[in-house]
Amino acid sequence: MKHTRILFMCLFASALVFTYFNGGKIPYMCLYTTLLLPVSSILYTLVIYLRFKFGQDLDKRFVTKGDKVNFLFSINNEDFFLYPYLKVSFYGSNTIFENQYQIRNFSLPPFSGRNYTFELQCNYRGSYEIGVDSVEIEDFFGLIKFRYNVGEPKYVTVYPRIICLEKFRLKTDYMSEKHTMLNTRDEDMTTISDVRKYQYGDSLKRIHWKLTARTRELMVKKFQSTSETNTLMLLDLRRNYYPPAKNIMLEDKLIEAVVAVLYYCLNKWIPVELVYFSETLHSIQAKNHLMFNEIYETLAKVKFTDDVAVEDLLSIYTESAQKNSNIVVFSANLGYDLYNQLYKTASSGYNIILVYISPEKITGTIEQEAENILTSLPEIGIECYRIGIDDDTKAILES
Repeated sequence: MKHTRILFMCLFASALVFTYFNGGKIPYMCLYTTLLLPVSSILYTLVIYLRFKFGQDLDKRFVTKGDKVNFLFSINNEDFFLYPYLKVSFYGSNTIFENQYQIRNFSLPPFSGRNYTFELQCNYRGSYEIGVDSVEIEDFFGLIKFRYNVGEPKYVTVYPRIICLEKFRLKTDYMSEKHTMLNTRDEDMTTISDVRKYQYGDSLKRIHWKLTARTRELMVKKFQSTSETNTLMLLDLRRNYYPPAKNIMLEDKLIEAVVAVLYYCLNKWIPVELVYFSETLHSIQAKNHLMFNEIYETLAKVKFTDDVAVEDLLSIYTESAQKNSNIVVFSANLGYDLYNQLYKTASSGYNIILVYISPEKITGTIEQEAENILTSLPEIGIECYRIGIDDDTKAILES
């Protein structure tokens, strides 16, 4: 477009000089034609800007990692004249949909339209914008263009994959149901911590008769255990300054590990408290699998946008957490500040587990400081898991 404008200015200057020195009908006709053609072209383009019609839609707005969504886009010319040069840009060019749909350039004959369907692969969890970002309309001579900004993207939420762990190295003082029935000293029989459906082997003494009568289904009381071990999960949401597409991969792997451990705990009836900092401090508590979906929804949309270090959260929460608690730290940032806080917390009597997501594939280099820390953590009694971007999360967490 810049070259076209320069060419037009040269043409106009030539017509002006020709008219000035020669005068007459033909020179003036050339001059006025040079002036009127771009004006007509601009008016023509303005009419197209006001008249073109487009539509867009998604077949699904909520999917699980690995699923596909179909994005539908149509643009129509309902007039009797040609729409010369149209350029359509889409949201998502710097996210998981990079290279899955491209900028489109085309023309529309009179009374015609174009329909496009894009099958988009959702490989990483998160909430993403999809749809038409803008439509640019250029005039015949390439002198100007009008840009129509849509400003109303569609959104798709990609939920993290749920990995069912068979085992995870949590220390627990839980006893079997049968053993607990014989040792009520380990439970506060005056405090009901939860109510669940009857399972084979439950004592009839534990049936909640009033609730059973109301629901017409056997319900069993679960009393507060004096020896049960809670699990505190600390999630590091610090932003990393890698390219956006690389950050998405790292964040997805971290959330996948959190969901796996969370799902394992709640299905084992191990109480969990998830803590993270995103604009403000968040704390979500859950006691069983019935409360899993609430946290799962949150983890699908949480953003890595803050600068609060996870070691600060660890310092704050260990001041009030029970000494028999498991503390599981999830982070993609491992340095000596976190190591020192982990050591201090472990020395205070907590069972510490670190789940570290390594950015080695992104950086292409081994972070020697992080590797040294991972090697030394078991020596001070801290379990640690190192998960790479391409690693099997289930296999590592169960090892």
